[in-house]
Amino acid sequence: MRYLLLDRITELQPGAYAVGRKCVAMTEDYFTDHFPGFPVVPGVLIVEAMAQLAGRLITYSVAASDGEAGPVLPVLLTVTNARFRRFVRPGDTMEIRADVIALTEGAGRCKCAARVGDTLVATAELMLGYDTGSGTGVIPAAAREELARWAEQVNRNLLGDLVVTRP
Repeated sequence: MRYLLLDRITELQPGAYAVGRKCVAMTEDYFTDHFPGFPVVPGVLIVEAMAQLAGRLITYSVAASDGEAGPVLPVLLTVTNARFRRFVRPGDTMEIRADVIALTEGAGRCKCAARVGDTLVATAELMLGYDTGSGTGVIPAAAREELARWAEQVNRNLLGDLVVTRP
């Protein structure tokens, strides 16, 4: 199963918000068993897509506010107030928005919403902790370099030609 659950980030304003999309194809691995005859995107994967977008937003927000920070590697800490309002099915395109609620040393909170067209399908508040390589974070030092390279490649793929500007 492929765990990158965003296809593209279309807008990103550090310290404020990000917008991304996921085009849901019938070929997604999870549709084999979720559910035969009535394929729907598992809610937990919608939340994970939100977390991935919020993680990119926090990454660029920290970089914009602290030019000295090393690569930021956010990890999901909490999910609160998650609500699922409608099924997401093959052929749907989810547009996901993450808005920064708070950004502190080592953590960020975002309010997220997913829509298909004009219909709200899911909402959640997410808190992500992040590690900047200062030695006090959650990522083991031995794994940081490889994870930082991977994260940079993911960022390039998701952002494409989008230019991220400082607030």
